[in-house]
Amino acid sequence: MRVLLVDDMAVNRKLLRWMLKEDEHETIEASNGEEAVALFESEQPDLVLLDVIMPVMDGYETARIIKQMAGDRYVPVIFLTAISDDDALAKCLASGGDDFLTKPFNELILQAKIKAHSRIQELSDQLNQKNKKLMYYQEQTQREHEIVEHVFENALSECFLDSGNIHYYMSPMSAFNGDVMLTAASPSGGLYVMLGDFTGHGLSAAVGALPVSRVFFAMTKLEASIGDIAAEMNKHLLNLLPDYMFCAATVAEINASGDELVMWCGGLPDAVITTPDGNIERLVTSMHMPLGAQEDDEFEQDVYTFKMAQGAQLFLHSDGIIESTNKQGEMFGEDRFHALFKEESVRTSSNKVESIIKHFGKFVDSDEQDDDISLVSIECKPVEGITVKDNKDDITLINMPSWKIRFDISQEQMRERDLPSEMLQILGSSTGLATHKDYLYTIITELYLNALEHGVLRLPSHLKSEDDGFLAFQAEKKSRLETLADGKIIVVFSVVSNGDRPGVKIWIQDSGVGFDHQSIEAANDDKCFGRGFSLIKSLCDDQLYFKEGGRVVEAIYPL
Repeated sequence: MRVLLVDDMAVNRKLLRWMLKEDEHETIEASNGEEAVALFESEQPDLVLLDVIMPVMDGYETARIIKQMAGDRYVPVIFLTAISDDDALAKCLASGGDDFLTKPFNELILQAKIKAHSRIQELSDQLNQKNKKLMYYQEQTQREHEIVEHVFENALSECFLDSGNIHYYMSPMSAFNGDVMLTAASPSGGLYVMLGDFTGHGLSAAVGALPVSRVFFAMTKLEASIGDIAAEMNKHLLNLLPDYMFCAATVAEINASGDELVMWCGGLPDAVITTPDGNIERLVTSMHMPLGAQEDDEFEQDVYTFKMAQGAQLFLHSDGIIESTNKQGEMFGEDRFHALFKEESVRTSSNKVESIIKHFGKFVDSDEQDDDISLVSIECKPVEGITVKDNKDDITLINMPSWKIRFDISQEQMRERDLPSEMLQILGSSTGLATHKDYLYTIITELYLNALEHGVLRLPSHLKSEDDGFLAFQAEKKSRLETLADGKIIVVFSVVSNGDRPGVKIWIQDSGVGFDHQSIEAANDDKCFGRGFSLIKSLCDDQLYFKEGGRVVEAIYPL
């Protein structure tokens, strides 16, 4: 081992050097704490023998600095002391000491202590290596999850048709939702809706959403019957899923005028149909096995058909609601769910889903979930939000409505959350933006990272030009984020008129001091670190503007 000897008395260092030489340890010597700190940084010893009372810098301060410099590496610090006072010994430990060696020195005790700490050091090194491997695998898993989430998001991007007939609430238990909601316009102007609940939770439960969605959208474009859609889904899931997995589901369709309802019900809790004034008219009990649970020749396509009054509503929900429990272990249950429709605040609400979830949340009173939670309402009235053209496959959304969304981002949120993805998720639900999500994500990410890295954190771009520059940049970014005590980013999205077509204005302000955007705009060489701005300008038809010395950036993306 390489041992750093720190003592202001040369005779003590000589004696220790002689003792350590017998076991072939290499020694480095310092006569005070200041020298010790400098040698520790340059020589990186494996163990430190440290006197307590020294000139320039005493042992307590020296130990604190050395331990901080060592970081995750276990470097034992053994104090050399003639002090036997309990308070003094406690101070040694508090300052970072790992052990004591009393004066006069005993060679056998010294050797025993070094061997003991050497074993601890080996175990610490092994643990650090395992932690590094775990961190690597964790990062790999996180990356794979991000890829899968991206695939799911794109594959299911057409699920949430923005229609005034539908309100919904979906809250997954984990990153991946085992519940799936699909909506599509029928070629004749009606509306298809499916709510499904796959066995289990997380990614394993969510995998079935992809084949189900492909079947659903393909068959709704052909204006297939509800029974045929359910049968085709069953066929695909039967071939895809293991025997113990299936999908409890309800598939429903209302016609263009909103006065006819057709339902195939397989395994979900009772659906609720309310009268126009909000009271429960009937419960629709599941009449079939879940999707993927029966062979083709056993599958039944029977459906419910109802004539609906204008303003009546259909409510579908997964068992995550009724099986949720409060802190006392009491289950929410179907009776309590049905009783909510008698509440005045629910009956008179324009968004009954929101009102029901508020009551549900008060009962559960917890941020933790035992299951995926989904609730969907379909109002029976002329279908809103779609325009039907002569070509049955050509269904377009209504013109872009006017809206404005503001995000105030604190330093805690900067550290803990993926803000560009969260903002895009909210924006993506707006009418007319689904086909633009990839472009908007690129723009939002570039502008947000610029505000965070160069505005709030004031990271210099030249770090990236050095050897291992990207790793150094990311390490410095992580360090500054962890110690960030003050900082704010404001992001505002709004719809604006952009010539003969609408656009989305993205306005970002950070609490930094700004930057020299003019030199970045003027630069065109390979060392320019503003290439992200060039990409944004190309996507926004050159509508990129800097204000307040670079603290405010505004981009207008044409739709």
